[in-house]
Amino acid sequence: MKEVDFKTYKLLLESKSVSKSAIPKSVLKSDTFQNLLRAEILESLKLGRGFKITVCKENEFEKFFKTSFPELNVSKSKSGNIKKYRNSKATKIDNSPIFLLRGFNSIQINNQLVDIKKQTLDFGLFSVIPNSIIADNICFVENLETFLNAEKLLGNKYLYLHKYGRIGKESISKIRAKEVLVFVDFDFNGLDEYLRIKEVFTNAKLYLPSNYNELFDKHSASLKGNKAKMSIPVKNSKDSFVIQIREQVARTNRFLEQEILINV
Repeated sequence: MKEVDFKTYKLLLESKSVSKSAIPKSVLKSDTFQNLLRAEILESLKLGRGFKITVCKENEFEKFFKTSFPELNVSKSKSGNIKKYRNSKATKIDNSPIFLLRGFNSIQINNQLVDIKKQTLDFGLFSVIPNSIIADNICFVENLETFLNAEKLLGNKYLYLHKYGRIGKESISKIRAKEVLVFVDFDFNGLDEYLRIKEVFTNAKLYLPSNYNELFDKHSASLKGNKAKMSIPVKNSKDSFVIQIREQVARTNRFLEQEILINV
């Protein structure tokens, strides 16, 4: 189960009766909730123009709650989610952001001067859980394969960063730079990542090659799955680059992958 289920059933446990309109649709439609109704542990009763959900068999409902949520005071971690919800992905967990770095100039990481060029040449990359990263020029790269080869396209002046997992404002707020470039896939997900980075770095620029339209005509791929979903920030953005790419992707149902720019 998820946190929304826990909150709903906890409210029912404490209040014994809740307006049906106050219960999230995802809970109402779930097999678990429907089974509780069929077993007459819960009952839907008429209330004015609407309905209320009432706990009919309190002992049975308490047993259900304790079985479904065996431990309540747990840490915000995957193990905590399993203990409380029996689902490792039930709630957002507290974790440490991991960044992969490549570069060719010395930089400051966690208040220490690091020869990132040596690390890059000797080992291919450097990984860190940062308290702080300071560099003159930074380029955020969405995809791992492109991150490993980005200097072939953009040169050696940037510190290239690739976040393990979804990039968020909290993790990148620990980074300082004079110039920020964002290199992502030219699709809705890439635009969403660009806008998240731009919330922190207002001077961030989206990398868009001068021959973008030509590359799009030759190499664009069909838009499928989660790439076809446009987030609200992307939909509402007034950024000229976002508008250009957003409208083209929506019109053609195709997108350009950033890897093609490295290998074209």
